[in-house]
Amino acid sequence: MPTDFLKQIVKHKGREISQARKGIGEGRLAELARQRSDFRPFFETLARPGGTGVNIIAEIKRASPSKGDISPDLDASLTAARYEDGGAAAVSVLTDPAYFKGRLEDLTAARSACSLPVLRKEFIISSYQVYESAAAGADAILLIARILTAEKLGRLYALCRDLGMDALVEIHTPEDAQTVAACGARLVGINNRNLSTFETDIATALDLVARLAPGQVPVAASGISSPADIQRNLKAGIFNFLVGESIVRSDDPVRFIRGLMGVNAGVPSPGSGAA
Repeated sequence: MPTDFLKQIVKHKGREISQARKGIGEGRLAELARQRSDFRPFFETLARPGGTGVNIIAEIKRASPSKGDISPDLDASLTAARYEDGGAAAVSVLTDPAYFKGRLEDLTAARSACSLPVLRKEFIISSYQVYESAAAGADAILLIARILTAEKLGRLYALCRDLGMDALVEIHTPEDAQTVAACGARLVGINNRNLSTFETDIATALDLVARLAPGQVPVAASGISSPADIQRNLKAGIFNFLVGESIVRSDDPVRFIRGLMGVNAGVPSPGSGAA
């Protein structure tokens, strides 16, 4: 029987949160979160196309359940600085330790190394994690519609906004799109990857973007690896892209990001095999 990665991850996440509560209580995290006032503008940065017509959210990612190690020795600080040099609009940091070899400290380190808004990419199922994210320095968090009830999604989204953070709310199906429209999310990530199987189909975002509510801004995530992928999405009205594995695997992330954005004509296109 095929492995359902998402169920495994969410179950493990519940155990992680229980353990974390023994170290620091939710009340203390809430105090720290509400002391924040230095949030960088995540939604405003992505609400309209950048100078090249494309916004790249570049991801710090060491591993995945389906691919195994991608870049296990990746340095979060150095990588975030290089992403900014490449022209990324924002940085995404995977903080899940068990399946992606990330850690919350990566987020803090990445944010200190650049001036870009930073997204905490995590499987968030509890208010504890929302407070934790703000206290650690996140400017935005990922909320995955598929792992939350409509009521809980609305509650976590409201808490996130109340604290001053933005949220990227992720969908993968038409049903997810309906749920997210009801919670009032402004920024919607359309994941081309099925988190249960980790299979990827770049057409998912192209199909679902028409189902977003008026005023919602789309972000295509997963499977974006070339300028041709970017162009297909631009034709559908998508100008924001969350890109992880293909950047991390590239020989030169700065050149890769610039290539995705269509700048520096003298730079070989990503995926061309050039050093």
